[in-house]
Amino acid sequence: MRAFSVGLILLFSLCLTAQKVPVLSVSGDYGFLFLHSQDVAPIGQSYPRALNFDYSQWRVTMANYQNCNCYPRLGLSTGWHNYNNRAVLGSGFPLYGYLESWYKLSEGLFFHFRGGIGFSALTQPFNRQTNPLNLSYSLPLSAFVMMGAGFSVALDEQWFLGLRARYNHVSNGGIREPNKGLNYPSLALQLDYSLSPVKFNLRKEESDWRQGKTQAISLHSFWAAQAGATVGDVFNEQDVTYLVLGFRAQYHRQWARISGFTVALSVLENYAHKEIVARQGLNRNSWQAAALIGHEFILGKFRFGQQAGFYLYKDYGAATSWYQNYYLLYYPWPNFGLGPALKAHAQVAEFLDFRFTYHFAF
Repeated sequence: MRAFSVGLILLFSLCLTAQKVPVLSVSGDYGFLFLHSQDVAPIGQSYPRALNFDYSQWRVTMANYQNCNCYPRLGLSTGWHNYNNRAVLGSGFPLYGYLESWYKLSEGLFFHFRGGIGFSALTQPFNRQTNPLNLSYSLPLSAFVMMGAGFSVALDEQWFLGLRARYNHVSNGGIREPNKGLNYPSLALQLDYSLSPVKFNLRKEESDWRQGKTQAISLHSFWAAQAGATVGDVFNEQDVTYLVLGFRAQYHRQWARISGFTVALSVLENYAHKEIVARQGLNRNSWQAAALIGHEFILGKFRFGQQAGFYLYKDYGAATSWYQNYYLLYYPWPNFGLGPALKAHAQVAEFLDFRFTYHFAF
């Protein structure tokens, strides 16, 4: 979990280097829970509600505008998420950092998207005696990841009203089983108040991003922790947590000011799988190799990627032939980056890793 703390510290270190306009926000969400597995179906459908409070800062400098042709905001959000099933799922209290980019569509109308990562304190984790039906989470503190997009209208120079669609995910990243995860899309109505008037009148200078270096190679080493399930898939609260080690080589090609294309090759050794294979006496290998293809947002020193991975070799593991990978990397130096990444099969997260990268452009 210390990897998340490092990631959040790096995210907000940008606050030291740019002009800031503080913003206070409140929002209410209503959504539904994905019953994505037969294991969680017995708890029945539920409709999460949330009340959220944000503190953020506009980045209204020409340098930031030039990076993305937008008005970015860095923020911190917390709130109360009621999962509409008090006995089994309880409630969550997330605290996460986010990056939100605002695009001016017309006078007073904006489109924006947000990506955020942090933690959620949870009230009803799995317990074999007192709460055996909750197979969604088993730790009182788990990772929280969200993505969202929406529209806002400016009521004046300081007040904004917006409608947002969000996808929320709670998981411990495979550290403890059971870990089916909570996945709930929601609609949110949000009211923003800027403590100072904001002038959205920056204009892109006549510079061409193609004049710079548009291709790059990056090398990633990553580490994760994952629980080893017991034989017969009987969940044991004393399961040992095992290491996952991996390496990736990735090619980047920028095709627009804030967008790029990525392809990669990845190999990893999952010691939790290795332990399960040994317990069950299987003649199987626990290492995996995969090819990945995806998209990357290039937001100054941040890179947010979304990829589909296709297994080239997998002797043991999830039954699917492909997976999703999401990463948020921060480059405090031109060639060195670090940050978290999530590997998931559909709505089920396999593990959350932390990675260091070496990046060279050409």
